[in-house]
Amino acid sequence: MYSREKRMKAIELYIKYDKCAADVINELGYPDRKSLRNWYKAYLEEQETGIVRDLNSAYRKYSPEQKKAAVEYYLEHGRNISRTVRALGYPSRGMLRSWCDELAPGTRKMRVGGVKYSHEQKQEAVIALCTRAGSAKEVAEEHGVTRQALYSWKNVLLSKEDKMTMPE
Repeated sequence: MYSREKRMKAIELYIKYDKCAADVINELGYPDRKSLRNWYKAYLEEQETGIVRDLNSAYRKYSPEQKKAAVEYYLEHGRNISRTVRALGYPSRGMLRSWCDELAPGTRKMRVGGVKYSHEQKQEAVIALCTRAGSAKEVAEEHGVTRQALYSWKNVLLSKEDKMTMPE
C-alpha cells in the first residue's frame, strides 16, 4: 500500500505527462498501470464530490447483524460457504470462514486428510505390489489404499533401474 502522499505524487506526474502511465512508472518505479488509473479515477471523484475516499480500506465494513445473519444462514442451509456467499451476495468466502470461526467456533466443516502411512508401510505395500501373484487391486485392498496410491508410491520409492527390472 502506498501512502496518500505517494499516490498524489504519482497522480500529479500522470497529469503532467498527459496521462502517460509508462512515463510515471519509469520515473517513480511504482505503481502499475491499473493502479495508477484507479488512483486517478478516485482523484477525479474526490475533486467532484469533495469526499476523500480511503483506498487503504480494502474491505467493506459489515454490521454485527449482517455477520450474524450470514453465519446463521450458513448453519441452517447445509454449512456450505460458497452457497451462502452466492445467496447473500456478501461477504467473500474467506471472510465468511473467519466470521464462522468467530461467532460459531467448531461448527465449520473442515476437510480432513486421509490416513497417513509411514515410509515402512509404503515400502511394504510397494514390495507386495512388485511381488504379487494376484491383481494390483487386491494388493491395494489388502493395504487399505487405492491402486493409484500404490503406483504413486512405487514411482517415488523405486529408481528407474528398479522399475526396469520389475516384472509387469
